[in-house]
Amino acid sequence: MLSLLIVDDEPTIVDTLAFTIDWEQLEIMTVYKAYSAKDALLILAEHAVDIVIADINMPRMTGIELVAEIYQQYRHVKSVLLSGHAEFAYAKQAIKYGVFDYLLKPVSDEDLIAVISRLVQKIKEEWQEVVSQTRVVDTLKESLPILKDKLLNEMLMGRLKKDSLISLLDLYELPFHFGDEICIMVIRMEESLPEFNERDFFLVEYAIMNIAVEMLGDSHDLWSCKDANGLLVLLVRNKFIKDDNEMVDEHRKFDSLAMQLQRNIGLYLNRVVSIIVSTWGRFPEDINLLYSHITEQIRSRLANESGCFLSGQLSEAAYVQQLLYRLYETPTLQHLLENRRWDEYREKLEMVIEDMKQAGNLSEEHVREAYTVVIGSFYYYAHKHNRLLSDLVGSTAVLDRSVYSVQQLSEWAFYMFDKIQRSDQAEQRSSREKMTLKIREYIDRNLSTASLQTIADAVYLHPVYLSRLYKTETGEGISEYIQKQRMLKAVEMLKNNSLKIYEISEHMGFKNAAYFSKVFREEYGMTPNEFREQL
Repeated sequence: MLSLLIVDDEPTIVDTLAFTIDWEQLEIMTVYKAYSAKDALLILAEHAVDIVIADINMPRMTGIELVAEIYQQYRHVKSVLLSGHAEFAYAKQAIKYGVFDYLLKPVSDEDLIAVISRLVQKIKEEWQEVVSQTRVVDTLKESLPILKDKLLNEMLMGRLKKDSLISLLDLYELPFHFGDEICIMVIRMEESLPEFNERDFFLVEYAIMNIAVEMLGDSHDLWSCKDANGLLVLLVRNKFIKDDNEMVDEHRKFDSLAMQLQRNIGLYLNRVVSIIVSTWGRFPEDINLLYSHITEQIRSRLANESGCFLSGQLSEAAYVQQLLYRLYETPTLQHLLENRRWDEYREKLEMVIEDMKQAGNLSEEHVREAYTVVIGSFYYYAHKHNRLLSDLVGSTAVLDRSVYSVQQLSEWAFYMFDKIQRSDQAEQRSSREKMTLKIREYIDRNLSTASLQTIADAVYLHPVYLSRLYKTETGEGISEYIQKQRMLKAVEMLKNNSLKIYEISEHMGFKNAAYFSKVFREEYGMTPNEFREQL
């Protein structure tokens, strides 16, 4: 949504334009008012403004001088000038300051709405241009390190589908291809470095990667990321395709290079690290399995060791993966539920259930372990929101259900999950309804002074979010509702003949009686006086 600034040294014109046009329909959320060019510049300095409507003929600083200043300081702001017949030719000179259009005074609502509609469309088209192909490419290049890191992390977790990967490899300019032989190398810094801050850690990791590229880059492609456990993970691909016999020798050579890398990190950076190299597999289907194996090696063999090197040529016996390893991977079920990431929670739960169904050595005890973790996430969510889990799911019996098989676990877990999600959605709807009622109560109590900003301040919400929430819930804008309530109140007050029209106007918060009469006529098709005469 956009913001608008109206500038004129005649307050009546400013107020009339500000209040008589449904700016929200034109996708303008905020309307600022200034009664001089100096005031306008102060508003521009303090607030984000997209469009300025300015009169040309103003004292001390003209509208032309104002748009010239805006053009210099706020190049993104679009201007529309209002001028009389005598200044119209003069107004055309302002084209060099990027003025969008000119309107002759007095300005009709229809003409102004037409111009602003075109201008809003132009602004939207310019923003579309901002996200056009060329600029996206430039932005992509700047973001490539972060995007590559995220993509590799998703592949390590086995979350990325092959169809998505094909386009991303090309887009991110990654030299990895389907079927390539790859391995994973993990580098773990052993010292906690309590005297170092996060930036120092980043610099050390950057230096490690520079050494790795220097040593391995001629013969291998490297793709790195920082995993959820804080480990530096490198996906490795041999640049030169070899036959099977040659590849065995290449694997040994790579292990030797990895050991030299460990030595050089200690020598040149004075850092103790452990390096673990996986066996070799195929890209991309083996990445998740290799990573799971290597992290299991770290947990089982390096828990109390430091400065170790583990080669990828490990026996298969060493690669005994926990049946429920995915259940404990980050983000955990508890974390996903806590942050209402419903779709991700369901997806992770489905993967855990599928893993259990495929396992050949699953015991009833494993089912109970999974049940304990899942119900723990449900209890945590309920109690964090000051609710009882039995209230969320509507029964205590389901909490005590016996679960002995994967099928029972699946039925019970998704039943509970669906109940909790629906309960949350109902609570959110109730919360929005209560907020709508609170907004209307505030307007009723403060009818003469109520505005989007004052209401937002009263309910502690941002004006844009508040406006969107109210319109979604009621189908009308807040300004529209305020105007209707003021007119209804004015009708009641007009029945009291002792009240003057200007007194009613002031009581309703209007700047002057003429403007009040204009708004009233638009609402009821007659002036307040004509309405009173009919009573």
